[in-house]
Amino acid sequence: MKLVKYLMPFLVAAGFIATSAYAQVVGQETAFDRELRQRDDQPLREFVESKENIDVKKKAQNLQISGDIRFEWRTIQEKGIVLYTDESYGDSYLFSPVGDDADISFHEDYRNLRGGSHVDNRGVPLSVNDFDVEFNLKFKYSFGRAWAMAHLQFDNPAGIRGRNDCFGEFPLFNKHGNVVEEKIARDTRFAIKGSGLATFIALKRAYIGYNVWADGKHRFDIEVGRRKLDDVFDSEIQFTSRFDGVLLKYASAIEETADWYIDFGTFVIDENVNHFGWVAEVGLLNIYDTGLDLRYSFIDWKKRGQNRCFIDNPLGTDFQNSQITITYTFKPTIFCKETPVELYGGFLVNHAAKKKIFTKGRKKNLGWYAGVYIGEVNKKGDWSVDLEYIVVQAQAVSDQDVGSIGRGNILDENLFDMIDESFDNYTSSSPFYSDLPYIPSSNIVAYFPRRGNANFVGYRAEFLYAITDNLSIDFIYEFSHEEDRRIGGPHRYSDFEIEAIYAF
Repeated sequence: MKLVKYLMPFLVAAGFIATSAYAQVVGQETAFDRELRQRDDQPLREFVESKENIDVKKKAQNLQISGDIRFEWRTIQEKGIVLYTDESYGDSYLFSPVGDDADISFHEDYRNLRGGSHVDNRGVPLSVNDFDVEFNLKFKYSFGRAWAMAHLQFDNPAGIRGRNDCFGEFPLFNKHGNVVEEKIARDTRFAIKGSGLATFIALKRAYIGYNVWADGKHRFDIEVGRRKLDDVFDSEIQFTSRFDGVLLKYASAIEETADWYIDFGTFVIDENVNHFGWVAEVGLLNIYDTGLDLRYSFIDWKKRGQNRCFIDNPLGTDFQNSQITITYTFKPTIFCKETPVELYGGFLVNHAAKKKIFTKGRKKNLGWYAGVYIGEVNKKGDWSVDLEYIVVQAQAVSDQDVGSIGRGNILDENLFDMIDESFDNYTSSSPFYSDLPYIPSSNIVAYFPRRGNANFVGYRAEFLYAITDNLSIDFIYEFSHEEDRRIGGPHRYSDFEIEAIYAF
């Protein structure tokens, strides 16, 4: 492990030097530095331009272009604990008055977080409906022993054009119009809002690969660049983050036993403070021709030293996750047709979790899931059904990497968020925290209300049907509730989604 620790910065640096012509990087540099970096030197410029002159017909032999267009409607319900203020004292106040505001006390309430007149943490109204327009465009070019992959995603909320705030500022100029002398408040509440946002372009994937060695039985590849973690590593409850780094892939086979592989990658988490992570997965596939697959993975997010907020060894990076997954595939006859069925499950433990006051001195570091996937969709008339049961404890998976259902978290809170120390008197009046010990300091209130993206028990059902060879419609229903209500209080989340997808 020590060798990996010391090699990580060098592997990542080597990968990004090799991909600088293809990757889009926003880092700690001035605009002028960025212009200099993006200006190719003559040898590299000539190399890239030489490919521009290749006839399209010749490129078509090695180029693959695919994509999809989607329109999605979701209806979302979410309930949870909120804090609110009151101008007079009451029997249920949770915190003592703050500062000199003797007439203000703080209360808690379990209520809807979306719909009606409810707003988010910016004060913008929250609907239970969500509409999205999405376009994905993918390119893959393979020639010889090397290949490149790129994926651009245009994902826009429907009927929105910017925030369109309800208030703004109006400039007052000097006589000559070359200086703004003053800005006065402007009321824009009566203007039209919405009508189509055209932005949110994301570089989802951009990587290049090279086959170092292949002899028919063994294969060793190196890939560098960007993708999602779950493009490579298997899980239903983690690996939703970006993987920007170097990936080593080795595959082989044990005769009459199983195919096997090992994937190892190191990636950038935060370049500002030299924070790198690493991840590995080992798998045995189709063991003894039974359709049984076994996989083990490990990922390390831990930061040793200061983060960008100058916090030493931040708790939010205390995630070193082991996961075991099992998949069994067989083909029974369903509706007079041989249909693939996949039974799958996984178990995860976070080895870096620590016992905390808000977890009642226990580790809440486990996650597990089980599901069944029936059918396969390739052409007109095909269908599939996917059913899942999922449990993710509060300290099991990092807030930024939780997969599957989640819990909505429309207020965008994290497990390790802290409240200002002026909230300095926790009382036992809270119906959801009354069994916590009284600690007359900020130790408890600093961890309130302890919500994030984990700490849920969830159920998920999905039905996909192909109307034509290219057009399909997807129905998804998800529901989750808190795994432990002592951490963040009770919480309910549900999501029903209908999505039309045209893939080409």
